[in-house]
Amino acid sequence: MSSRIRPTPRHFIRVDRVQLAALPFPSFRIFAPSSPGNPRVSRDAAGSGPADRWLQWIVSVKTSLIVVLLLLPLTALAQEGEIPRTLDAPTDVWTEPNPGLRHLDRRYARPSIRVHALVVDTRVEGVRLVATPESERWGTVTDFAERHEAAAAINGGFWGLWQSPHGITAGGGALWERSTPDPDFGHFGVLASGRGVVRGPGEGEDDRSLAQLSEAVAGRPILVAAGQVDTAGLDAFEAANLRQPRTAVGVSRDGRTFVLAVVDGRQGHSVGFTLYQLARLLVELGAHRAINLDGGGSSAMVVSREGGLVTSPARGRWVRALGLGEEETRQVRTADGATDVYVRGVEREVMNHIAVIAPPPTHDVAVRGVDSALADGLGPSDRGVAVLAPARSSPIRLGQLREVLIPALYLTAPALLLLGVVVLRRRRLS
Repeated sequence: MSSRIRPTPRHFIRVDRVQLAALPFPSFRIFAPSSPGNPRVSRDAAGSGPADRWLQWIVSVKTSLIVVLLLLPLTALAQEGEIPRTLDAPTDVWTEPNPGLRHLDRRYARPSIRVHALVVDTRVEGVRLVATPESERWGTVTDFAERHEAAAAINGGFWGLWQSPHGITAGGGALWERSTPDPDFGHFGVLASGRGVVRGPGEGEDDRSLAQLSEAVAGRPILVAAGQVDTAGLDAFEAANLRQPRTAVGVSRDGRTFVLAVVDGRQGHSVGFTLYQLARLLVELGAHRAINLDGGGSSAMVVSREGGLVTSPARGRWVRALGLGEEETRQVRTADGATDVYVRGVEREVMNHIAVIAPPPTHDVAVRGVDSALADGLGPSDRGVAVLAPARSSPIRLGQLREVLIPALYLTAPALLLLGVVVLRRRRLS
């Protein structure tokens, strides 16, 4: 037998699935060097002894992982502008559940999309916007709306791997202690004067500007600038053309009128909006500046006088992975027998929120219950639109405990994985 040393075998790393918009990291399968259970390479290809084989294996794994990490950014295709998408004429229903608060329920048939928007006029006495105080972080939009007896509410800004907010965050008249500027995130804010502002990354982050903030949530990218779609900014954002559940907030030129929008997505009754479509909606509704907020499974809107949660939150990835929550459709009994209806999704906890405080109506206002057809026995065919059953709260409710548990999971998971690989390797070498 030849004593010539053969080249160290390469590890095969296969990317099972990469979902840039939904997963925090891809899933890899690593095939170790030769072993009785691995026919990909010969037994003696790993080196002249156990120590050599272990050293070569570790070096090979590290090299492979470095290559993968370097190449991952290339999986996001370069953005060259908006991909044209055709929408049919929408069907709009406007209501005014409270003074100074108007609610738009918009539906597109082809493709099927459901949009909700609030236009809030703070020039009306008693109307104002508030965001989540740090002590009240981590709850559903419904929780926050009920706690503050709000007329309406939406989910707020982004958070990171360690369950801390990205960018400037404030609520209850004070900055969060965990709030720090982030070069990639701007923010929507309400000043002590009540005027709204939308600022891009690096804007309004000096001490004087921050001292004037009463409420703030972080977001990205800027959607609308000077009353126009910020095309240049969106062209540089890799996810701008993806249809997703969306949440956004905009302000008028004088900062006294606010536009809050939530778009359902990833569901049979609604495919979602691109960021370009979202920006055009905000311009249409009067936004002079606007910013994108946390979307996906976080997107949710409550309108208290219209039955509470009016949107259909998409199930989060962990709820889907564990098989928890409602199925997308279910059967209900109507006057004409059983019929399929869409389920309004699963509402998840989010770090912070934006709520609209408004006085009650001074006279009786006809307010429709969203999708009240379930109560009067009418099916989807009677209305020509999808009927939505009420949402349920996510079965995964950790509250502020998540700030300890989830980072611990991320820290220990690699160690447990490495331990498993070592044990498996020892068995194969024995």
